[in-house]
Amino acid sequence: MILTIISIKVFMNLSFDSAFEKYVDDSNRAEVKHLMFDLKHIYKDGSWDINTIKELGEDAIYKGIALEIYDKDKKLVWSIFEDEKVLSNITLKKISEDMQSIDNKWNDKFSEYKLEVKDENGEVVGYPYIGHYASTYYMENDMEFFKIMNKYMLLIGFMSITGIIIISIIISKSISNPIAKVSKMTKVIEKGNYKDKLNYKSNIKEVDELILSINKLASALNQQEKLRKRLTTDISHELRTPITSIKGHLDVIIAGIWEPTTERLISINEEVSRMNNLIDELGRLAKYDSENEELEIEKIDLAKLLKNIVFNLESKAMEKEIYIECELQEIKISADKKKIYQVLVNIISNAIKYTGEKGKIYIKTYNDDEYINISIKDNGIGIPVEDINHIFERFYRVDKSRNKETGGIGVGLTIAKSIIEKHKGNIIVRSDISKGSEFIIRLPNKLDSNDKRHLN
Repeated sequence: MILTIISIKVFMNLSFDSAFEKYVDDSNRAEVKHLMFDLKHIYKDGSWDINTIKELGEDAIYKGIALEIYDKDKKLVWSIFEDEKVLSNITLKKISEDMQSIDNKWNDKFSEYKLEVKDENGEVVGYPYIGHYASTYYMENDMEFFKIMNKYMLLIGFMSITGIIIISIIISKSISNPIAKVSKMTKVIEKGNYKDKLNYKSNIKEVDELILSINKLASALNQQEKLRKRLTTDISHELRTPITSIKGHLDVIIAGIWEPTTERLISINEEVSRMNNLIDELGRLAKYDSENEELEIEKIDLAKLLKNIVFNLESKAMEKEIYIECELQEIKISADKKKIYQVLVNIISNAIKYTGEKGKIYIKTYNDDEYINISIKDNGIGIPVEDINHIFERFYRVDKSRNKETGGIGVGLTIAKSIIEKHKGNIIVRSDISKGSEFIIRLPNKLDSNDKRHLN
């Protein structure tokens, strides 16, 4: 902004100097023409009007114009340099000094114009000489005006730059202060302290949004830190329990207290299977984190697929006397059958797991303009509002307690979401505590040609 003001001032100075110089030149030429007109009347009745010549000469020298009059025989009649020597020297010297102060390259060379004065009969009786500086020159009043204008432009420039500096300081502080606080907050976050929040309100919308984003980041990192710690505890628990059981059995058998009967070996094998399932879950998550995994796309009869899944899970539902109702349209989709199967099994299994005795699960498929929708709705325990936005995060579990019935490390929905997103779809969740939950899987009617791999 300061550079802009300086540029404007330089431009204005150049423009003003050029315009003022043109104005002075035009004014000086007009004065010369006016003097040339008046000189026609200085010879009357056969003689020179010396008083008029003197008046014209003195008036002209104040305007930087020197006048000399010669008769027809080239004899000097009147000269400003001779008859008004002091006045001419002072005036012309002042003009020269003033112009040198403005432009040290100014040239003091004189230009002269020779005229003819004629009498009543039209005969030449004399020759006036008019001289003035060839370069543009300013008179005293011009100089005064020129200096005043430059002074005002300098003052305006100084006031503008001062105002800009003050405004810039105010604006920069209003921006830098909150940014400095945000920077300090990020250093706090860097050290692992995610609980602190930046309580600062500025007058700048973007800065407020930045502060809000930092607070959200801190909150998210805090939540992830809690999940990480809980994951460590959960995995430790999941591994310690079967290992303790296995070790206990083996210690007693090695000590010869128990016989290695089939029942005891089966019990040990079940605990090994539990550990294997845990490792498999972690392996599946790592697998679906890979962006390079391709989809094995094929045409799927959605109704047939869902009926098979319901049939396979029916025994689990019957244990809790849960009734599964289906309303399935005849829809064919292009998708990876194995992966979609895994998503549906995961979500329907969760519905069975979190629905109480003699509950109900309703499965429905329907088509709209853009998506094929699969709705899985139960009347189970529901999901708290504060947990809905986190249920697809890895290792997140709504039930904080851990037992064999609701065990696992909380990656099932994470994997489900990853699979559906690879199919360019999404999952919508609606839930009310004690009323149940609804998961709507939305798959696009048509996959992009780039996503159709190994199409059967």
